[in-house]
Amino acid sequence: QEQEQEQKQEQEQEQEQEQEQEQEQAVLTKFRWSFAGKEVFVTGTFDNWTVSLPMVKEENSSIFVAALSIDRSKEIEFKFVVDGIWCYAADLPYRTDSHGNINNIFHALP
Repeated sequence: QEQEQEQKQEQEQEQEQEQEQEQEQAVLTKFRWSFAGKEVFVTGTFDNWTVSLPMVKEENSSIFVAALSIDRSKEIEFKFVVDGIWCYAADLPYRTDSHGNINNIFHALP
């Protein structure tokens, strides 16, 4: 029983260390949609494609923005959902994934 408790404590410590490392690598990242739209969201690998981040239109501008702290130690693929239609921004870096979808990308930071 003592061994089991020790193993549980070790696992909990490992999980805490992993969470701390992820938080340390998080960088405030700004997303920008500079095309037409009334309602714009951004989604991607950072939220498992759940369309969780609404964007806000900048004052006196047609540009939508959103900022989120995300782990930039690895590549982040993302898309915009504009008035219900999934889009990529041609003015930002993008690539075609293995399924033929075109996604915008933030490359990993060194």
